[in-house]
Amino acid sequence: MKKLMGCLMLVLLIFTMLAGCGKDDTVNIGSQSWSEQLILSNMVKLLIEDKTDLKAKIVEGLGSTPVVHKAQKNGDIQVSIRYVGTDLSGSLGMTSFPTDPKESFDLVSKQFEKKFKQTWLPPFGFENTYAFTVRQDVADKLKLEKVSDVAPHAEKLSLGTDNGWLERVQDGYPAFQKTYGFKFGKTSPMEIGLVYKAVKNKDVDVVLAYSTDPRLKDYNLKTLTDDKRFFPSYQCAAVVNDDLLKKHPELKGIIAKLGGLIDSKTMTELNFKADVEKKEPADVAKEFLEQKGLIKK
Repeated sequence: MKKLMGCLMLVLLIFTMLAGCGKDDTVNIGSQSWSEQLILSNMVKLLIEDKTDLKAKIVEGLGSTPVVHKAQKNGDIQVSIRYVGTDLSGSLGMTSFPTDPKESFDLVSKQFEKKFKQTWLPPFGFENTYAFTVRQDVADKLKLEKVSDVAPHAEKLSLGTDNGWLERVQDGYPAFQKTYGFKFGKTSPMEIGLVYKAVKNKDVDVVLAYSTDPRLKDYNLKTLTDDKRFFPSYQCAAVVNDDLLKKHPELKGIIAKLGGLIDSKTMTELNFKADVEKKEPADVAKEFLEQKGLIKK
C-alpha cells in the first residue's frame, strides 16, 4: 500500500511539474470583445508562436479597459492591446494631459513602468479616437478636409453624435466650441450605432464617429482632420508585463515588428473585413501578417 501511495505521489509530482512548465510556456493575451481588439491580439499571438517556441492564448471577452487592466496587474494576462488616451484618464486617473501624440505616449509609458511595471511597445500606427465625418458629396461640395473648414458652413449644418459627448467637460461639445470657435446649427443626440445611417439618409450632415469604425468605409464617409488637436491622443499599442519580458526578452522585438505598420486606413479596412464581410478576426490577422511577410504562409 505504501509503495502504491508512493507511486501515486510521484505521478502527481511529475504531473504538477509538467503542468507548471506548460503554464510558463504560454503567453496570455487579453482582448476585449470587438473586432479591432481581436484582430490585433491575434496578430500578437501569431507572431509569438511563429518566432518562438512559446504558445499564446487569447483571453477573450474582457468587457472594458478597467477589466483588462486589473487582469494584467493580477498576472492573469501578460499582454494587452491598449489606447493611450483611455489609459491616461482611466487607468492613471489623470484629468489633464498633453494632446501631442508623442508627449502623451511618453507620459503613459513612463507612468505605467513606474506604477505597474508594464512596458508600452511602439504604437501600431493608428489612433481610434473620435472623428468628425461627413458624406463624401458634402466634403466635395464644401471643400472640407479638416474640422476648421466647417466653420463658415456650421450654422447650416446638423451634427449627429452620441448623447454623452454633448455634455462631457474635457473633450465634449462645450469645450469643442471654445477650441474651434463655432457651433453647429443643430445637434441630434442618438446612440453611436445610429449616427452612420442618419448621415447616410441625410437626416444629419456631420457625425461624430470612431476613427477606425468599418462603417466609415461602408457608408463612404470622409474623416476630417482634427487640425487643432482637440481630442486626446488615442494611439494604440501592445502593453507587456515586465516580468514576461525578463523571462523572454526576445518578445519585445518580436511584438515591436507591428510598430508603425498599421495606419488608420489599414485598420479600418481590417475591421471592415471582420465586421462587414464577416471574416474571422484570426483569419484577418493571419492574412495581413502573411502579406507583410512577417509570418510564413
